[in-house]
Amino acid sequence: MDILTPLTDVLSARQDEYRYLLLDPLKKVADWNPLHTDQLRISQGNDALHRVLRPDLAWSPEHCPILLLLASPGESLDEDLVRSSETYAFGEALYEKRYVCGWLSSAFPPDEMAVWLADLCKRIKPGVSIPVFEPLRLELLQATADPELLAGLLATTSQWHWISCTGELRTLSGKPGDEGWMLNWGAEQAQAEARNIWRLLSAWHESRDALPPEAVRLAADAWPASEEVGLHHLSDRLCLALNALTLPVDITTHAAVQALLEEAMENPELHFTQLLQTLPDAVWQELRQE
Repeated sequence: MDILTPLTDVLSARQDEYRYLLLDPLKKVADWNPLHTDQLRISQGNDALHRVLRPDLAWSPEHCPILLLLASPGESLDEDLVRSSETYAFGEALYEKRYVCGWLSSAFPPDEMAVWLADLCKRIKPGVSIPVFEPLRLELLQATADPELLAGLLATTSQWHWISCTGELRTLSGKPGDEGWMLNWGAEQAQAEARNIWRLLSAWHESRDALPPEAVRLAADAWPASEEVGLHHLSDRLCLALNALTLPVDITTHAAVQALLEEAMENPELHFTQLLQTLPDAVWQELRQE
């Protein structure tokens, strides 16, 4: 999608479909916020809100996602509501838990759409419930899954929009396909390590003014690579992966760093991050300039 195209225009163009806003109450918002469920019941009507009974939380409906009907086929959008939800989503783009999950267009009416979204959580990987509606997980799928298989998986929704971790409006389009859905190994690992990938993205963001558009894909590649070294501590893996993203050279190939890595691997009580502080300034300068 052209990120310069206003979201309101994109949704308004789907006049023949239902248009939705997906919210996750596991992320708390102020009760006075117009996007709070109580406020939405007042402004949009109780019938506009539908629960998505995600399989792992179906026993606690109040904690399940809310599918808000923005407009039925032939109806106009509440553009102020769409804009306020988009603004809110931009503000939480790099939060671990996000309230505004995205905007969807579909021929499915609300009750059927809510059931489909709940079922989607079970279809990503058999036997496991994955909250794929969460923006980071959706972005990880976009970055790691087969595009045609993913389009087929999302065939029920013609367009699914969300704000990426880098603050861009992203879109996935559903399209019926001939092949069944299958999660490849890289995509499966990315979903399993979603929280650690978020930690890496957050640390990366703190080290620079802005992340590149492909940040999620790069982080999804860097994180599993950090495991291959054999470090014992999460903080050490984060450090190694962050250096892979921020330095122009693979630091694990430098003799001085290799010696520190071997020391950390041989002694689980040692932290590579602490050992790295003993690295001479001349070595750091060399690593940054290569």
